[in-house]
Amino acid sequence: MEQLPEYMNGMGDDRQMKILQMYQKQVCFILLKFKYSILAVFLVTLVAGMAVRYLSFKLSPYKYEGTVTIFYTPRASEEVKPLSINQVLAICSRQQIFQQTARDLQLSTKQLSALQNAIEVAPIRDRYDMFTITARGDSDEYVKKLINTYSAIAESHYEEYRLAELRNYLDNRTARLAELRAALDKYVKKLQSMFETFEISHPREELETVKKVQTELKASIEEMKLKLATARKRFEFAKKKNETIPAAVIQHRIALHDYSMEILKRKREYEEIRLKFSELNPRHTESRDNYTNIVKEFEAFKQKHDITGFDPAMLVGLNDILNERNAAEVDLNLLELSMKSLKAEEAMVQGKEKKLQEMMPEYDSIQVLLNTTQKETALLLEELNRVRSAIDHVPHDITGNERLLYTQEYPVFSRESVFLILAGAVLFCGMYAAAIVLFQFLYGKFSGIEEASSLRELIDTLGIFPAKDLPLTQEERDTINHKTFYNLIIHLKATRVLFSCCLDGSFLSSTMFDEQCTKARRNTILVRLITESEAEKRCAGLEKIGDFYYSDNGRGGPNFIDLDVKNDIEYLTGFASRTGSGYGYGYGYAFFPVRRLSVLEPDEISRLYHTINELKQHYQLIRIAREKPFAVAETMLRQLFDISEGVLMYIGRGQTSRKLIRQVIDLQDGNHPLYAIITGETNIKNVISGDYNR
Repeated sequence: MEQLPEYMNGMGDDRQMKILQMYQKQVCFILLKFKYSILAVFLVTLVAGMAVRYLSFKLSPYKYEGTVTIFYTPRASEEVKPLSINQVLAICSRQQIFQQTARDLQLSTKQLSALQNAIEVAPIRDRYDMFTITARGDSDEYVKKLINTYSAIAESHYEEYRLAELRNYLDNRTARLAELRAALDKYVKKLQSMFETFEISHPREELETVKKVQTELKASIEEMKLKLATARKRFEFAKKKNETIPAAVIQHRIALHDYSMEILKRKREYEEIRLKFSELNPRHTESRDNYTNIVKEFEAFKQKHDITGFDPAMLVGLNDILNERNAAEVDLNLLELSMKSLKAEEAMVQGKEKKLQEMMPEYDSIQVLLNTTQKETALLLEELNRVRSAIDHVPHDITGNERLLYTQEYPVFSRESVFLILAGAVLFCGMYAAAIVLFQFLYGKFSGIEEASSLRELIDTLGIFPAKDLPLTQEERDTINHKTFYNLIIHLKATRVLFSCCLDGSFLSSTMFDEQCTKARRNTILVRLITESEAEKRCAGLEKIGDFYYSDNGRGGPNFIDLDVKNDIEYLTGFASRTGSGYGYGYGYAFFPVRRLSVLEPDEISRLYHTINELKQHYQLIRIAREKPFAVAETMLRQLFDISEGVLMYIGRGQTSRKLIRQVIDLQDGNHPLYAIITGETNIKNVISGDYNR
């Protein structure tokens, strides 16, 4: 089965529980769907195992079985470890023991080749001081003679091996003692000399402290780099804004402002007098002369100070621009000084680290050797005494409880063999079932209405579209359609923005959807996302409004006939009544051009948000769709999830992969409802009865 998505680690307990329940239900659904094949595999495997066991017993020469128990109680110490039970078993199973047993019993070459299969040395479960030796043969007397002989030889081989190991250890430790005493003095003298040279008593702690400080400095420098980059951008931006205004305008900005205001005032006075009095009236002449004189005076001022290309709009926000440039320059200078200080401190710390790094390899090497030598020297004499004690105890390490006196006939189907056959059948059947589940999870197709219940905690299945070639009566088709669109209207009654996505392998009818919404007295618009190149072909005859192309589909919708301005979305004011007020009932469609159908770029997301918000003023339901089906969980899918208030998926029965459905569920944040309509459905019994979503 697939791993659970990483996002589940940060989601709420309720959402996580629903995800886990979905996986559990899907596993159960798949297992139930293939239950007969799984049962058949189990039965076939079980019968085959029993047949193999029966035939192997009949062909086997082993009819009798005997077992002796061996106790393993070696003397233990901290320095001289005893052999583990597994090591003892390996010694007692040597090829030399089988060969010596065959010689003692005068067995033939053929009997020698089969001897390893006739004898088994095995541990006792949960016991580390006991093991068993089991022998099988074709007669009672042969089994008893075989196991008693083999046990005695095995004990002898263990004693030889253990004594050789301990004596070799004793010789090595004795020679090692002289070496340790000579090396100890040398290592101590080297460390003392190193401490005096570097004037450091704890180099490891010093190095860790320096690394920690260096890490903090690097983080501070990186943070300072970001601040410097931001400050430089701010300064350059303010500088550019300042450079757009001539220097003379900046210098005489107060006088220019006063002149501009005075000219505007006298112009308004002149306009008012001109409307009231004739040109011969003295007041008319006086007002005109005042206006003309101030204009001439302003022009003389600009000529005197070499001011050209002046526009009163330059004065708007000029003081803010100057203040912003000065503040940005001050901040930039302070940050550059801080960066120099940090880099100087970093260089000092790096020098100290380099000094410590140069001495650490030699220091570590000497310290390891010194510690090892001290430990070995302190314990060596005690070890030698314990080794001698262990050598004396070796003959008593392994003891048998008794010689074998009785054997038992070996059964055809022993408890162990039956258990192994059952376990093998269960294991193979489990592997087969796991393979089915894994394959269905990764490559399986959605089974349709019978599988919808496994997803109902996360996906609300609203209905179906029957397969196109399915023979249905008109009454059955009407029943299915009415149930589907009744659920649509009920579940989407509070939804204003719906994202409808067609998953790979499914189909949908936009006309049917919009007509049903219209019958429910809810006007609808379909916003289709298409590429810019495709828009040039498909939208040639459509009205361009803002960022999209619009059509009322001949079913009512906005009235553009009496509008003087047709390129602004805010003029979408009329509906089927053509009155310009209130909602009408109809549906339209729009094409929204984008650069790619796999991901929306930031400006496209912004424009789409704006378009949707404006359409909300005129449509009760805005449905967003992409004509190209989603074959994988593309970035656009995630983006449209976030834009919408609800999501409607079209899932194809036997065509849409389960993996794709789970990918869509992974994109759901738990706040947006997720609905589904199954297309191509052939099983309509539960749909008509209304049981498909239970």
